[in-house]
Amino acid sequence: TVLNPTEKNDTGTGTKKMIQMIFNLSEIRKSVGDYRLLTSAELRILIKSTSIEKEQRVELYQGLGEARRHLVSRFVSNHWKDKWMSFDVTESLHTWLKGTDDEQGFELRLFCECGLNNSEVFGFKISGIDNSRGDKSTMQLLTKQPPYILTMSIPQNSSSHLTSRRKRSTDTKDICTATTETCCVRSLYIDFRKDLGWKWIHKPTGYNANYCMGSCTYIWNAENKYSQILALYKHHNPGASAQPCCVPQALEPLPILYYVGRQHKVEQLSNMVVKSCKCS
Repeated sequence: TVLNPTEKNDTGTGTKKMIQMIFNLSEIRKSVGDYRLLTSAELRILIKSTSIEKEQRVELYQGLGEARRHLVSRFVSNHWKDKWMSFDVTESLHTWLKGTDDEQGFELRLFCECGLNNSEVFGFKISGIDNSRGDKSTMQLLTKQPPYILTMSIPQNSSSHLTSRRKRSTDTKDICTATTETCCVRSLYIDFRKDLGWKWIHKPTGYNANYCMGSCTYIWNAENKYSQILALYKHHNPGASAQPCCVPQALEPLPILYYVGRQHKVEQLSNMVVKSCKCS
C-alpha cells in the first residue's frame, strides 16, 4: 500500500532548514485494518538538485514541532541525486495506527550542533516539495514523485489469529497440538536468507510457511472416495505401502517487496502459506 501526503495547503511545508510531511492515516486504516497486521512501513523521498560541497547530515523526526521524537540520522551527498532515500518507519506507523488521529507527520531537519550559530541550509531538494521560499513554501502535490509511505501488511482475510475466539477456533481446527498424530497443519518458519539463500526479497525477511504431516488412517479424514478406499485398504493390510498422504488443502499468497535496480516492486507470491491439510 502506498500512503500519499495529505492535500491540505499547509501540508509539506518546508524552510531552508526543516521540511514537514503530513499524511492522512484514514487511508492506511482502511487498507490495513488492525495495526497488528502491519509488517513494515518505509518513508521514501526522492533527492533532487543536489549542490552539496561534502555531505549533509539530516535527521528524521516522528511528529511535528515540540512533540517530535528523533528517529534516525542520514548523510546526504551529491551521490544521492535522483535517487530514493528510504527510512524504516514501521514503529511510528504502529504507534499512530493504535491512536485515533486522522493525520500525523514527519519532520526532516538539518543537524545543528548546540551552541553554534549554524547558517547551513539544505543543499538539495526533495521531489514534490518546494522549500525555496522559506516559511511559505508548500508541497507540490501535482508533481509526479512526492514523498510517500510504502506499507506491507498481512491480508485481513488471512488474519484469523486477530479475530474473535469463536472464529479462531473454526479457522485453526487443523492446527496440530503436541499430541496430534493425525493429518494436520504444523508450524514452520522459513528465513529467506538463512534457509533458502534468497537475498532478492527485501520484505518480509521470512514467514510462517507451515506444512502438513500426520497419519491418514481414518476414513472420514479422506478427501474423496479413492482416498477412503485407500485408507480402508491400508487398515485391512497394515503392511501395504499404498496409503493416503497428508497434503495441503488451502494455501494463501504472501505479499513481498523487492527491488529491480532502484525501483521497488510489490507482488504476491501465490500458494505460499499452508492454512489447512487433507488426506489425498
